[in-house]
Amino acid sequence: MAIVLFLFAISRGRALAADASQTGAAPPVVPVPSGSPASPAPVGAASPVPVPAPSRPAAPPRSAIREPAPRPEAAVRVQQRFALKANLVQIYGGAEYLSRGDFYNSPGLRVGATYYVREPLGLELLLAYDWSSLDSTAKQVEADDGLLPDSHPPGLRAMVGARYSIGYGKLMVGGLGGVVHFEPQAFLHAGIHDNGGEIGPSTDAGLGFLVFLTPRFFARVDAAVTLDFESRSGTTIGVWGALPALSVGGSL
Repeated sequence: MAIVLFLFAISRGRALAADASQTGAAPPVVPVPSGSPASPAPVGAASPVPVPAPSRPAAPPRSAIREPAPRPEAAVRVQQRFALKANLVQIYGGAEYLSRGDFYNSPGLRVGATYYVREPLGLELLLAYDWSSLDSTAKQVEADDGLLPDSHPPGLRAMVGARYSIGYGKLMVGGLGGVVHFEPQAFLHAGIHDNGGEIGPSTDAGLGFLVFLTPRFFARVDAAVTLDFESRSGTTIGVWGALPALSVGGSL
């Protein structure tokens, strides 16, 4: 009987030792079926180390200065001229004043016509007549001494030449409520004069400023330098002068 009890105690101690060793071991891994909630990891089990996600490159810092807006692309616009002159005739008339420093006041009138063979280039015919009279200085000398200057009073001029439009422009004028269309011009003439019965060659050259009032009508200011060859005291000399003029006209 004592031997049986001894053997039973030994087997019981081995069973308790086996249970104690199994209690410290890791539990077996049970596969979890897909779709079922994952069971919490048992206490003391090693958790997997998380793998860091790949880092994205850092965005550049935003500048406090705003980028300029892109410039709009301007469309090329070609506008027709306000007034055309090619193959047309411009007829004009106006007033002028010839100053030659010859003791004569010489206001006058002029008429002319210009045929434009091309848009900028025209051939011109000009007729002018000046009503000349002695100025105050010459009248005083005549009254005191009975003397007259040896210069001839300007009279009739007949000239031909050319006129060239240097450019074309337009200007917005607020007071007029519209656009002013204009052309700067240059001209050159040559012809003859009849100054108090003395006939000789004449020439002039200058600049003009033409303003279109409508596509057909215009006003023009001309400023010319004149050169007349006339006989004085038996000698032919050249007489220089200045000739401003104001004209109005139209195209046919």
